[in-house]
Amino acid sequence: MPNQDQLTTVVTAFEHWRSNRSGRQVTTPIALREQAVALLNHYSSSKITSALRISGGQLKQWRNTLEPAEKAPLFVHLPISPPPLLTQPPFTVELRFAQGNEMSLSGVIDTNIIISLIGAMKS
Repeated sequence: MPNQDQLTTVVTAFEHWRSNRSGRQVTTPIALREQAVALLNHYSSSKITSALRISGGQLKQWRNTLEPAEKAPLFVHLPISPPPLLTQPPFTVELRFAQGNEMSLSGVIDTNIIISLIGAMKS
């Protein structure tokens, strides 16, 4: 099906659902969410959100829940840095990310390593 026909079909499906749903608080059906996410293969998210009258946050959330998340790498490549000065005081850092990942560091650690670890945890 040509791209424009695909967009038109999904717009029509959303309009039909909106006109027949039992209230504004009704959750968007999974089939419609899947169709909206599939449009990302052909259109920008702003074009899709405008045409379907949904928020960018909704589309992003649907994409994240419908598409399998990439597996986290088994290893984190850290920068090579000189050994820390023994005059630095040891410290403890505990990080908890929204995805449920946690990281705990303690001792005398170079700040470049901490920055690299945080970047790896966020990605």
